[in-house]
Amino acid sequence: MECVTQRMRHSAAVVLLMCGVGLLAGCGNDVGNGTSASTTTAGAPPTTVVVTSIVTVPVTTAAPATRPQASVAPATPTAPPPTAATTSGTLDWDGVRYDFGRITGLSSNENQDLITFDRYQLYGDGGELLSAANFTEEPIVVGNSDVPWVNDNPKERTYVLDPEAEVLSLANPGRIACGGNDQTESPEWQSGTVEDLFRIGTPDSDQVSLMFSKEGKVVLVRISQGC
Repeated sequence: MECVTQRMRHSAAVVLLMCGVGLLAGCGNDVGNGTSASTTTAGAPPTTVVVTSIVTVPVTTAAPATRPQASVAPATPTAPPPTAATTSGTLDWDGVRYDFGRITGLSSNENQDLITFDRYQLYGDGGELLSAANFTEEPIVVGNSDVPWVNDNPKERTYVLDPEAEVLSLANPGRIACGGNDQTESPEWQSGTVEDLFRIGTPDSDQVSLMFSKEGKVVLVRISQGC
C-alpha cells in the first residue's frame, strides 16, 4: 500500500513537471510570434519586451551644390587717348592749336620736314601772360615797337611740318604803321611753301606764329616783324 502511494506521488510530480515545461514552451511561442510578451515575478511589476523590425535605409550622399560660374569675356586692350596717340607720331606737339615764338632750326629726316621752335608767352590785354594753351585764335604780332612777350622757358620743341603747309612772310615791313610813324599801309603777307622756307633758311624773327592740324602737324607758319 505504501508503495502504491509513493508511485502516485511520483506520477503527480512528473505531471507537474511536464506542465511546467509546457507553459514555458507556450510562452516561448508567444514571444516568437507576437510583438510583445509579459513576464511576471511575484511582487514585481510586469516587464514588457518590445520587438521591432529594423529597416535599413540606404544612405544617399547629395552632390555638393555648385555655384554657376559667370563667363568673363577676355579683356580688350584699352586704346590710348587720341591726343596721346597723335602726339607720339608728331614729336613734341602737346595738343595745342596755335603757338608763338621763334624758329631756331630746320631739318629733315628720311620722310618728314621738321622745325625746332622756342615757345614764348605773350601779354594779354589785361597784362596777364598767355601761352600756347591759352590761344583761341592765331596770335599775330606785327608793327610793334615794344617787346610784348616773355621767354622764361628755354626748352625747344620739334614739330613736324605738313608737306602742304603754307608759309606767310610780311611783304611790306617798311610801309606799315609802326611805332608812331606816318605809314598807313596794312600788313601784307607773301605766301610761300615749305620748300621756300628751307631754301631761305631759318628766319631771323621772334614773332613767328604757328597753326596745327588736328593731327598735330604744322599747317601754317607766319613770319612777322616789328619796327
